[in-house]
Amino acid sequence: MLKISEMAKLADTTRRTLIFYDEKDVFKPARKTSTGYRYYTYDQLYDLMFIRGLRSLDIPLDKIKKIKNTNEATNELLATQKQIDQKLSELIKIKKIINKRLEKNNCLKLENLYQPIIKEHNQLFFWCSPQSISCTAEEVAEMFSKFYKELDDLAVVNTGKSGFLTNLSLKDPNGYDEASFRIIKENDLAKRSAVMPMIERPSGKYVSICVENTLKGIHKGLNQLKIFCTQNNLKTNEYLWQINASDDLVENGASKYGWLEYSIIN
Repeated sequence: MLKISEMAKLADTTRRTLIFYDEKDVFKPARKTSTGYRYYTYDQLYDLMFIRGLRSLDIPLDKIKKIKNTNEATNELLATQKQIDQKLSELIKIKKIINKRLEKNNCLKLENLYQPIIKEHNQLFFWCSPQSISCTAEEVAEMFSKFYKELDDLAVVNTGKSGFLTNLSLKDPNGYDEASFRIIKENDLAKRSAVMPMIERPSGKYVSICVENTLKGIHKGLNQLKIFCTQNNLKTNEYLWQINASDDLVENGASKYGWLEYSIIN
């Protein structure tokens, strides 16, 4: 038979854990002497590993006890199986997000800041929040929190495009501070929501500029875009797409750098 320290080492756990499991009547030693010494058999290792596996998935001890109770095992096992499937699905999704973030090149060349360019964009759909006007930082945070609570729990860390859609004509870039806006998050159409509205960003050419996501940086970028469009005789619509350049949001729901973009009207 195995002493408690030997079983703990074999199962890669601790003596204290085995004592705790014994006290909670989850995993008891094969024999316990009158002086309190605990002894285990090798066959008990497999039961212990099963318990540890369930604990690693945050299954509580009271539920594990029910699973081990043959009278209630079937229902509890089915419920636990569902919980494990959900957990695994979530972990797979997190892994994909992390992989995308690792692959995604968020390093911007600072020499390209405030340099207007023309981009070709494919059609995209975005979830969007209700329209709001000139919010304080606190109000933006509350709006941001409410918006993402209505989406998937992992939406905030998903690598899809995010940012704001602002009602602002490029003819009046100085009106940015008072312009109404919506929070937006790319939707891959994998699921739809009955309560969350969507908005389309049409395919086509966009005039774009990368800026620092500060009021000063945004104002500078908007004025640069206005000059560029005037010089090149470009007409744009009156919706400003503010797209975060990375997934690391640092202030007011925005990344350190972002893209200011207007759809070019043919």
